[in-house]
Amino acid sequence: MRWLSVLFLLMPVVAWAGDFGLVVSDGFKEVVNTPRRVPADWRECSGAVSVNKEWEKTGKGMWYVEMQRDGGRWVQAGLAHGNRETVEWGLKQLRWGFSRMREDGSFDCDDAFHSASFLVEATSHSILLIEASPFADELKGQVDGLKGPLLRCALWMISPATFRAAESQRIYAHRRFLLGCGLMQCGMIHRHAEVMRVATYFIEDGMRLQRADGVFPEKGGHDSGYHAVALIYLQRLILTVTDDPRHVAWRESADRGMKWLLGRIDESGEVKVAGNTRTGGGQEVGRTGVVKQVNLPEVATSLFYGGALSGDPKFEALARKLLAKR
Repeated sequence: MRWLSVLFLLMPVVAWAGDFGLVVSDGFKEVVNTPRRVPADWRECSGAVSVNKEWEKTGKGMWYVEMQRDGGRWVQAGLAHGNRETVEWGLKQLRWGFSRMREDGSFDCDDAFHSASFLVEATSHSILLIEASPFADELKGQVDGLKGPLLRCALWMISPATFRAAESQRIYAHRRFLLGCGLMQCGMIHRHAEVMRVATYFIEDGMRLQRADGVFPEKGGHDSGYHAVALIYLQRLILTVTDDPRHVAWRESADRGMKWLLGRIDESGEVKVAGNTRTGGGQEVGRTGVVKQVNLPEVATSLFYGGALSGDPKFEALARKLLAKR
């Protein structure tokens, strides 16, 4: 994988946040990255998110470090609207997650491996976006403070001890791209060839799982919600790692996946759920106990990414129709 080392030397960090322009684009910030108002007392708040708040207070019940990935959404919203406080509140949520990390890079939360993969991806993406933004210098100290814990967690994730956990998740195709995207971005931040190598394995494995009709399968079938999630991470890679030798293959896989997804959305913006294996029919309950539905903002995000890659305005128009139904 010698080309990885060469690539590291040629590419400046700011070039890696290829989707920064999309994050701050008028359409994306109007429809997806809508303004977020930070809590009045956010500086005094710990940064715990969702069920983690109760766990922090009582030490009882389940907690998931993945909940802290919402910090990444705050970062994006803050960058989109030029609000530094919003970005800092998002960074505080990400820091809360890493403050609960063990020395070896693991967590003692429930579903630890999968949960950590969300934190790694959200943090890596946030770092790249901030370093490509006007806030890069102002927030350098906070961003740099996340880099060491981020790499330690990534190294735990690619260690032999966690390989069985990673391979047991192949029934969920979107998780291959989640792992690949998170590790790839982390590897680029640190210019870490081994992290990049493992990231490439997960990306290619996700592509191997793709069906001939374009579906990224979930639990043996199709799911329009999780299919969009798989596309988000694959499309993010395409926009971020533009000089990778596998870029053409990634793009072909994403195009097939997008073609299938478009076939699941009617002209009014309604997302079809018939035959879904995981969402829209009461099949599964999420971390907070709520029955899983198709996450429309994620489908819309995938459509915006599709528009950014193709230059076709129909994707944004469809995303607007879709979110108007919320």
